[in-house]
Amino acid sequence: MTLLEPSLKPGQTVEIHNFVGDAVLCQRLHEMGLRKGMVLTLLGRAPFGGPLLVRFNTSFLALRNEEAICALVKLK
Repeated sequence: MTLLEPSLKPGQTVEIHNFVGDAVLCQRLHEMGLRKGMVLTLLGRAPFGGPLLVRFNTSFLALRNEEAICALVKLK
């Protein structure tokens, strides 16, 4: 499942399993600090298809849909 999966609700915790898709977007996620095995908490989604807000460690990150779909995750 990806971070954009509609079944994921705010407050749920996921672990990054892999990155797929456009190499440029995957590289951007890596530069933002996201790594395989990292645990993220979904904080919310902006209305009308806006960015996804996640927390990892002590950081907050807003991911565009194009970026969020590149992260394959599994529920913790």
